[in-house]
This record gives sequence, C-alpha cells and structure tokens, in this order.
Amino acid sequence: MKLGRLIFWVIILLCLSAPDWGTAGESEEYLQITGPCDLVFPEDHGAHPGYRTEWWYYTGNVRSADGREFGYQLTFFRSAIQSSRQPADRPDPASAWRFDQIYLAHAAVTDIKNHVHHHAELTCREALGMAGVFQDTDRIRVRLKNWSTEVMPDAHALRAYAEPFSFELTLTPLKPPVLHGLRGYSRKGARSESASCYYSLTRMKTSGKLTVGDKEISVEGDSWMDHEFSSAPLESDLEGWDWFSLQLDDDSELMVYLLRKKDGSYSPASCGTFVKPSGESVHLDSAEFDITVQDTWTSSDTRAVYPSKWEVRILPESIRLVITPTVPDQEMTTEESTKVTYWEGSVSARGSRNERPINGRGYVELTGYEKPFDAPM
Repeated sequence: MKLGRLIFWVIILLCLSAPDWGTAGESEEYLQITGPCDLVFPEDHGAHPGYRTEWWYYTGNVRSADGREFGYQLTFFRSAIQSSRQPADRPDPASAWRFDQIYLAHAAVTDIKNHVHHHAELTCREALGMAGVFQDTDRIRVRLKNWSTEVMPDAHALRAYAEPFSFELTLTPLKPPVLHGLRGYSRKGARSESASCYYSLTRMKTSGKLTVGDKEISVEGDSWMDHEFSSAPLESDLEGWDWFSLQLDDDSELMVYLLRKKDGSYSPASCGTFVKPSGESVHLDSAEFDITVQDTWTSSDTRAVYPSKWEVRILPESIRLVITPTVPDQEMTTEESTKVTYWEGSVSARGSRNERPINGRGYVELTGYEKPFDAPM
C-alpha cells in the first residue's frame, strides 16, 4: 500500500514539474537550422528530439447545425531539458524513469455567441509513457496524459478533455503540406541560425463534437495545423511576434508573421506565405505586405494591451482585409506550464481581392505584450 502511494506521488511530481524556459539546456549542444529543411512526409509529422523546442499546433473555427460558432486551439510543446545527441560515455536511457524531454499542452475553446473563452494546460515529463511522440508504420501519436493528436494517413484525430470544455475532432487535409520560407527554412531573425523548420496544413475539413459545460455539440468547419522545431532563442532585440493565419472563402489561405523589435519597428525577417486555391504556395517577404493596427484591447487580468483590429494588405495579390477578433478576450495565461501569457484567438476577415469581395476566418497569436518574450523560439 505504501509503495503504491509512493509511485502515485512520484507520477504526480513528474507531471507537475514545468521547465525553466529561460535556462533549460543552455549548456547543451543542440542541432542547428541554417538552411533548407526539405521535410519528408509522413515522417516529419513526428518528433525531432535533436532540436531544443518543437510544437504541433492546431486551430480552427467550427459551427453547429443551428449556426452556433466556436473557435478552438490545441497545441503540444516538446521542450528538451538536455540534448538527445548522446556522447559515447553517456548510458542509454534504458530506465522507464529517465527522460530528456518535457511535454506541455494548451487547449482552448472560444464560445463566440456567449463571448466566453475557456482554456486549460497540462505538463508532464517524458517518463513511464505518460507523454511523448509514439510512431509506427502508418500513424504518429503525440500524447500528453489523455490529450492527443493522432496523425494517420488520411486524417488527424484530436482529443482534449478539460473543465468546463472538451473536444474530439477529426481533421482531413484538403491540400498538401506547405513549406514556409526556403523549403521549410523559416528565418526568425538576422542570424542564419535564428530559424526554424516550419510547415503547415492550411485547410483541413473538420468534424466532431465539443462539450461546453454539460452540453455536447456536433460541429463542422475548417482547421489549420502548424508544426515547427528549432534550437534558436529569440534574438535579443526582439520582444515578440504577431502571427496571422487566414482561410479565405475563395479557397486560398494566408500566413504572415511580424517579428516585433524592442524599438517598435519590425524585423526584416518578418514574412509570410500565400496559398492559392490550387495548393501552390507563394513566399511573401516583408516588403510585400503591410499590416496596420486599428484598435487595441486591454486585459483586465494582466493589464497587457494587445492589438485588436488590423488592416492587412498583401500587395502582390491585391488583397486588402480588415481583421477583427470574434471575441476580444482570448488571452492565454499559462502559469502551470510555459509560464507565458499570450493572446491566441479566433478572428474574422472582410475585404477584397482584385476589387472583388472576400471574407474569411482564422486565428491570430500575439506574444510579448504582457512582458518581452524570453522563452525558446
């Protein structure tokens, strides 16, 4: 009985200990990204433990049969506490209690009609099979306790259970993966190694169920998936980023990120990708788009002031959009996991392309507004 209780509390401690994002693994040698990634699928849907940081990120806008709308987010983070590039004199991690990685996860549901944003978080060390990336011949599963994404040949299955919300969704990609930057090599600063390997599935047909309170709701809609890995910290002159993903009603998609410098300007490494209805992607450098903040929102919890309305112009595609949050308060506070406060929310877009009306839905992520972002990129 005493041994059983001891094992129980050890498991609890393994799952509650969060990493120190500012110092974890600083003395270790991780793989660096300095050129094209040339990702191969389905293998690269899996983990890349030689790199310090990695995340699998899903967002979407879904609706019920009676027209009730929701946004959702599910993100899994892998954070290395020491490099998995083992020296010859280091023993293999044969014990089930040993681990090199910590896994964290964030989930959220935005109830647009009721202007309510629910969010939750989990943390667990990669030990005893409680968290990790599990891969076999035809599927890859990223799991943290009872939250998971399962990447299968034709679909992704998402599962997240929290209080007072949960969801079980199936996502079917309608376009092939889009490699951002130079064949997946996505610059995040002035130095060549300030970069990530980054790809997206920009339009995924979505169906399933979500629960809010005690009500289970069948939903359908569209989702977006990002997968990114890197070993580089954010450069010291940067304080955060503004990231936009949009699915437009002409079957095109848009991703843009702005790297914000501490002096108020934007890094020239800011860039984006436009995806045509055919699936062909077009790289956008920082001179090819313009984003202007038109309004702000102040958090009553953290007093952080976030942009809350934007005009976006994509010059080569003659696109002009006004983007607004579906709910102003979609702030994520994550003291039990990453300890990063950020805004991650559902948005709508209205505007024109080649002077013809165009609308869309998407998600925006805003970091570094509560305080400068100092976690690994």
